[in-house]
Amino acid sequence: MNQINKDSDKILIATLAGIGLGVAAGVLLAPKNGRDAREELMRHLNRASDEVNSNVKRWTANLKSKRSKDNGTPPQEDYDLVMHGSWDDVRRQLRNNYSELTEEDLEYQQGQESELMDRLQRKIGKTRDEIQRMLSDLNFKL
Repeated sequence: MNQINKDSDKILIATLAGIGLGVAAGVLLAPKNGRDAREELMRHLNRASDEVNSNVKRWTANLKSKRSKDNGTPPQEDYDLVMHGSWDDVRRQLRNNYSELTEEDLEYQQGQESELMDRLQRKIGKTRDEIQRMLSDLNFKL
């Protein structure tokens, strides 16, 4: 029993030493300051979240499609985007999250929502529903 405690202690010490060395190496080798690193981490987390949501939406759409085929009902129709709120705030957030978007990609004029959605779909590779959900998550009412 005493040997097990000694082995556990050794494992704990080795684990803590490894964590400490990892933190020290991260601090010493970090190419960016804390603020830049946090912003980049947020961009990556937002993209990962978008990808997870995208997959869930796709699976849900597939299930709805299969169910509507089984029931004989037509699939749900697309709906148009109706802009409300501050587009400048949304545009700024989209530029932060998707560096590949240009000012031209994010140009918006009332009545041309469909063109905006088409540009965003092409540029960031998301479906219309995913983009509408993303805009809604940015507190931009659809």
